[in-house]
This record gives sequence, C-alpha cells and structure tokens, in this order.
Amino acid sequence: MDGPLAPTFQQQNQSMRILLTGAGGPSAISVWKSLRDDHQIFMADMDPKATGLYLVPADQRLVVPRGDSPSFVDHTYEACRSLGIELLICTVDAELAPLAHAQARFEAIGVRLPLSPLPALELCRDKLGLLDKLKGVVPVPDYTVVDADTQNKPHVFPMFAKPRVSAGSRGATVIADAGELRALPQDGSYLLQELLPGDEYSVDVYLKADGAAIAAVPRVRMKTDSGIAVAARTVHDQDVIDAAIRAAQTAGIRYVANVQFKRAADGQANLLEINPRFPGTLPLTAEAGVDLPNLLVAEVSGQSMPTGLLPFRERMVVRYWSEQFFDPQEWRQLCGN
Repeated sequence: MDGPLAPTFQQQNQSMRILLTGAGGPSAISVWKSLRDDHQIFMADMDPKATGLYLVPADQRLVVPRGDSPSFVDHTYEACRSLGIELLICTVDAELAPLAHAQARFEAIGVRLPLSPLPALELCRDKLGLLDKLKGVVPVPDYTVVDADTQNKPHVFPMFAKPRVSAGSRGATVIADAGELRALPQDGSYLLQELLPGDEYSVDVYLKADGAAIAAVPRVRMKTDSGIAVAARTVHDQDVIDAAIRAAQTAGIRYVANVQFKRAADGQANLLEINPRFPGTLPLTAEAGVDLPNLLVAEVSGQSMPTGLLPFRERMVVRYWSEQFFDPQEWRQLCGN
C-alpha cells in the first residue's frame, strides 16, 4: 500500500481555540503542524525560549509553571478560562496526572481535556507496574528491580537499565558489567532488563473513548539523536500492530498513545513502555495517512468516527533543523522584562 489511500474518514472542520502544552518539545510542534490551518492554536511552556511559542502570534503564547508545580493546574485553568480555550492538549508526561485529577474542573468551564483515565496514566508512568500488568498479554523482556539483592543474582551482560519512573529516555543506559551495575542506585528506583538486539518500534495508536482501536501505525526507529527519532519508516508488521492494540487496551488507554517495542533475539517484539500522549514523530504518521490530532478533534467535537483500523501507507522520513527568527523583544515580553 505505497500509493494514495482511498479516503476512509472525512473530518468536518470546525475551528476551535486549542491550547497545546510543552511547546518546547517535538510532540507539541507536531500537533501544531496538523491543526494550525483550521484552528486557533495557543502554545504554552515553562521556558520562554521554547521553540513552539514563536510559531504562533504573540497574544497566543503562554509561560506556565512546571507540570509538577503545585500552581500548574490553577495557572493553566485560569489561562483556559480567560482565553476561551475549548480544547486542551497536553504533551508533557509530568502534566498528565495533575490535569487528570482536575479534569472535571476544566470540563465545567467548557474545556475538553481528552486524557486516558488516571489509573492508566499512573500505570504508564511506573515502568515496572506496566510490565507486571502486561506480562502474558504481550511479550515483555526479562526484567528485575535494582536493589540490594541484585548483585547476588546471575546476569548476562550487557544489560539495559532505566529509571522505574521517568519521561522519555532520560537516565536510560547500557550496563556493560557488574561494576556498572553496582554504580546504579540500589533503592528500587531503577529497572534492569535484558538488552534486546532487534529493531525498535514506536506504534502510534488511537483508541476511541469507548476503548475501540481505530489506528495503530508502527514505525521503525532507524536513527535516534538524544532519544528522538531523526530517521524512521512506517511498516505493516501485523504482529506489532496486534500487540500494540492489546497492550493499550489492557493498560486502559484512551485517545492517543505511543507504544514502544523492540525485537528480541528470537524475533518477538517485546514491549518497552507506553507513553499516553502524542509522540514527536507524529508528522510521519500523518504522511502515512493517519492524522491523529485531527481524529482527536473530530471525536471531541462529536463527529462520527471510523470503525475498524484506518489503513496507512509505508513512508520514510529524515528530519533536520529549521530556524525561526524573531525580534528579541518578543522573548523579553514573555520573560516579563
């Protein structure tokens, strides 16, 4: 299916006032690329130097507290109320659970806040809990918690270690030997896994509010830089598609998520983690024929949604830097100077 796709879903564009958080990251910018032509997009970030802030007009830029700050929810709520925001799309992991706790508050003022349920968000943040729950549902790598007893267990090096709770690839590292293993925190905050040698996949999935899957688009991460794919291609690998849907549904995901796998030596695709938000390589999924941000807008707007999985084509992308120039006074205004 490399040629044009037959139309399977026709969205009726209805302009909305949409606030995107995490304007400094590729996820928010990717969502902006899909929605900018049909909607009024506001961008928010804690850093006044965040790239995405300067993609929108000056009166549509917001500087907000950190997602883990006690003032984040109140600040964002007041911004949505004063600006007449109709849809709030969060792209920062640390913001998801605080916003989910306050979801009813936002919806009471007419702000749609499409998130997975709070238990699903908390499960996805805890990589150990996620593997425990999905073991037996989909293949998972051998894993253990790094604690005081870890050194006394047999290990086959090299291995892979990552924080039990983290965002993206921060803190992830290859462990070459017992000495490097001893250097890790022994307090249960790290997860130790077998090092999988095969292709790594990111699967962009969409589960409607009722839990039915309508999209699952795998892409092979061909080259990464600082945890971000800079070369990737979509593939019709049915085992990965099926596993991603099972994993997302079992975890309780709703709307958009990114499910990550890596093939083991036996060829099986093993689950790594689930990110219950928009991914940064979203434009490739849209180019392949499945525009997830527009699907989300359609669903929250009450439009009829597809039934069954949407088709997609195999496409490839390489990414490059692009500059955005502006008067420094715009930055000073955001800083309050």
